[in-house]
Amino acid sequence: MLHLNKNLNIRHPLLPEQPVRALLTLLLSFFMLTAQVQAADKEVSAQQLKELNTRIKTLEQSLNQVKGAKAEVLKELQASEKKIADTAKAIRTNLASSKRLQSRLSELRAERSDLRLKQNQQKDYLEKQIRSAYAMGRQEYLKVLLNQQQPDQVSRVLRYYDYINKERSRHIDEYLETARSLDRVEKEILQKDYVLTTTRSKLEADRGRLKAEQSKRETLVAQLDKEISGKGEELATLNQDRARLEQLLEEVREAIVNIPMPKDTRPFKSMRGKLPWPLKGRVAYAFGSEQIRGKLKRNGMVIRANEGVEIKAIHSGRVVFADWLRGYGVLLILDHGNGFMSLYGNNQALLREAGDWIHAGESIATVGRSGGQSRSGLYFEIREKGAPQDPILWLGRR
Repeated sequence: MLHLNKNLNIRHPLLPEQPVRALLTLLLSFFMLTAQVQAADKEVSAQQLKELNTRIKTLEQSLNQVKGAKAEVLKELQASEKKIADTAKAIRTNLASSKRLQSRLSELRAERSDLRLKQNQQKDYLEKQIRSAYAMGRQEYLKVLLNQQQPDQVSRVLRYYDYINKERSRHIDEYLETARSLDRVEKEILQKDYVLTTTRSKLEADRGRLKAEQSKRETLVAQLDKEISGKGEELATLNQDRARLEQLLEEVREAIVNIPMPKDTRPFKSMRGKLPWPLKGRVAYAFGSEQIRGKLKRNGMVIRANEGVEIKAIHSGRVVFADWLRGYGVLLILDHGNGFMSLYGNNQALLREAGDWIHAGESIATVGRSGGQSRSGLYFEIREKGAPQDPILWLGRR
C-alpha cells in the first residue's frame, strides 16, 4: 500500500522512490489535461450555440419577411401570438409563485399557532413562579438559611435555590425567544400576504391582457384566412410555410453538426417504438394525412389538447430553436444527436430557451393555437437527417 507523508513523498517498500514520484506526476498531469479539455469542450459548445443562435436570428428575419397585401396582417399576427406567449408564460410564473406563497403562508400560520400556544404555556408557568416567589416573601431565602443548624444542610439549600433561580432564568429566556420568533413569523406573514396580493393583482391584469390579445388574434386570423381563401392561395401558402421550415432545419443541421451531445445521452435510434408521448390527447391528424384537397400531406401529426396543457420532451437533447415561425407559430425544436430532431409547433408559450439542455419528460412548452390555428393542439414531427418520420413508429404504446 502506498503511503503519503506530509511532504507528499511516496514510499513503498518494494518500489524505488523516484519512479513512483514520476508516476504520480504523470497521473496528475493527465487529470489536469483531461479537466482542461473538458472545460475547453464546454467553452467551444457554448460559443457554437451562441453562433447558432445568431445565425437563426438572421435566418428568422429573412424567413418571416412577407410581401404583398397580407404582409401587415402576418406581422400583426406574429406580434400578437408572441405577446400571447409572453403573457401566458407570465401567468404560469405568477400562478407558480402564488402557489408557493400560499403554501408558505399556511406553514407560517401553523407555526404562529404553535408559537402562541407555547407562549401561553410559558406565560402560565412564569406567572405561577412569580406568585410562588411573592408568597414566600423577600426574606424567605435568608430565614431558611438562618434556620439551618447543620452546614451541610445550608449547602443543600443554597444549591436548591440556585437551581430554582437558574430554571426560572431559563424559562424567562425561552419565553423571550418565543416572543422574538413570534414577532419574526408575524412580520413574514405580513410580507408574504403583501407579495401574494401583488402577485394575484398581476395575475388578474395578465389574464385581462391575454384575453384582449386572444380576441385581437382571432380577428387577425379571420382576416388572414379570408385574404388567403379569397385568392385561392391555401396551397401556395402551405408550401411556402413548409419551405421556410425546411430552410430552417437545414440551417440548424449545418450549424450543430460539430456540437457534441452529452456522453450519458442514450442514442435516439435505440428508442424506436419506446419514446414517451409529448402529451395526452387525441390524434386528430396522423402522419401522411391529407392537408389540403389531396395535394399536400402532413410531415407530422396533430394531437388535440386544451390550451395551457404542458408538453414534454420525448427524449433528452438540446433546444436549437425556440421562437415564432410562420405557419408553425410558437415553435420549439430539439436536437437529439446523430441527425435526429423533434419539432413541437402551434404552442401557446415556451418554457425553455435555445441552448438549453433538456431531459426526457421535461416540460418544454404549453399547448396553444399559434400559427393561425382555429383549434388548440400540438403539431409534432420527428426528423432523421432532415427526413420526416412517422412519429407513431417511434412513440410507445399509451
